[in-house]
Amino acid sequence: MMLTILAIVTALSVATSGDQPTESSITPKEAMIRAHALAASDSGRVAIVTIGKSWSGHLIEAIVLSDKVSDAANHPAFLLVSGLDGMRPSSVSIAVNAAKRLLDTPEILKDNTFYVIPCANPDVYFAPRSKSSASGNRNHRPFDEDRDGRVDEDPPVDLDGDGVITQMRRINPPANDPPTHLPDPTDVRLMRTADATKNQRPTHTIYTEGIDADSDGFVAEDDIGGVDIDRNFPHRWPEFDPSAGSYQLSEPESQAISTFVLEHPRIVASLVIGRWDNLVKTPDSQAKDVTGRTPLALDSGDLAIWSEMGRKWRDLSGGARAVDVDPSGSLALWLYAHRGIPTFATQSWGRPDASPAPPLAEPVAPVTADATTPVSPVAQPAEKLEDEEATGWLAWSDRDQAGKGFIEWKSFKHPTLGDVEIGGFRPGFRSDPPLAEVAKLDDAVAGFISELARRQPRVVLRNVTSRESAPGIYEIEAEIVNTGWFPTATAMGKINQQSDPVVVRLSLPKDRIQSGQRVTIVDGLAGAGGQKSFRWLVQASPSESIVLETTWKPMGTIRASITGDRVSEAKVVNP
Repeated sequence: MMLTILAIVTALSVATSGDQPTESSITPKEAMIRAHALAASDSGRVAIVTIGKSWSGHLIEAIVLSDKVSDAANHPAFLLVSGLDGMRPSSVSIAVNAAKRLLDTPEILKDNTFYVIPCANPDVYFAPRSKSSASGNRNHRPFDEDRDGRVDEDPPVDLDGDGVITQMRRINPPANDPPTHLPDPTDVRLMRTADATKNQRPTHTIYTEGIDADSDGFVAEDDIGGVDIDRNFPHRWPEFDPSAGSYQLSEPESQAISTFVLEHPRIVASLVIGRWDNLVKTPDSQAKDVTGRTPLALDSGDLAIWSEMGRKWRDLSGGARAVDVDPSGSLALWLYAHRGIPTFATQSWGRPDASPAPPLAEPVAPVTADATTPVSPVAQPAEKLEDEEATGWLAWSDRDQAGKGFIEWKSFKHPTLGDVEIGGFRPGFRSDPPLAEVAKLDDAVAGFISELARRQPRVVLRNVTSRESAPGIYEIEAEIVNTGWFPTATAMGKINQQSDPVVVRLSLPKDRIQSGQRVTIVDGLAGAGGQKSFRWLVQASPSESIVLETTWKPMGTIRASITGDRVSEAKVVNP
């Protein structure tokens, strides 16, 4: 009997899996084909490099964009990562299309490099398996989620054969399967948790669509795979979350991305498209961990930066809503908190406003708690919504998407649970935009990345002067100024001491510098005009050449030569 059930699970899983085309977007496979075509058509400005392989062996590739791709490593760089979350397949094509738009803006490529990793977690798109919304962001590594010594033996199953994994609800279950939910009075298609303090009596239990393949009393609790790559990075790694991996950076995908970042120290800022958002909703900059020292998501010193860039993103994308998620272990949080890189995160798309509801012809009678017949979501406007987000999605599905986003509950005879109903939101409906929205998001992502480049820190060495104050003694003065909008180091970057400092160096030996430091390390210059001045008294002959250098790794070295009271023009010299 066990072999028969496992055979059914395997057959149904494979039959409903793979890189399936949808109405909502270009498939990730098609998007990567476009990326390679882009590189082939413009090899002078575009290259594709392999940075690693997924657990299943799929290539993880990065698109390199620069005015001269052969010189890409010598310019300030900006990173775009997408394709982390399997419930957002359009993010892959959005990233590739954003790269194409950057190429169509040659002025933004001048003296800048862009690294685009369109499909950071290819297993979620290319590995053959079925997926529910709960498992759509995990790679294909076998994993014992229910800790029973077996792996991947009880995945979700498309029991009703409609091509998707949704939910099952069981009405009036027996005592050994106590109910936890009841139909929402605002719309009985939605389920809400029962609140005993309000005398709400639960009537249903809820499951992921599937069977109890391992006969342990739990339904579909050990899915095929794996590890959620966007929970596998070091900062605030959720060690007790089974989907976060056995240890930090345990997965080849997270290792490949982190290694790429470490090997490209000129990355100035980044954008991650995935499950977390810090642009539509600016994170709480006062929230700290249990130590009271480490910010949960954003240091208060960086609040103004995120507030302004969030405003810019909302203007570009039109986004007004984002789903709250815990960013622990995410790529974006690691880049910001450990590497000191200002990193912005977006879910790319949020719930749209539904069209106005048609007026009711006549009052509708209240819905009882045990009702199971679907009614209009506007039938009970006086009832407080428990889940405003779900209700809004359902309204948008009904009024604007011809009901495509929600699969109506239908009776089904379950092999072990008996009479159940199968239905619920279609996986991906609430996370992946329809095709009509994708082009706007392509523009928004390209525009935002371009804005990062335009606002990048720009260290300038200026007002360099030299005068002889006594025979053989020269007084040298200079200023360094950040003429860009971003600071050279975020507040978090200063705390973790990972942001590159600005180093000012005079070429003379230390014993000939009577006043001032031969080497000065500046931990950061504020944005929009942050500056620091310097003054030295040095021993030198009138014909001796002295070199004054200012180095900030992402931009390179600025050098001015001083001979007596003559000063050359300061110029940027890349390493």
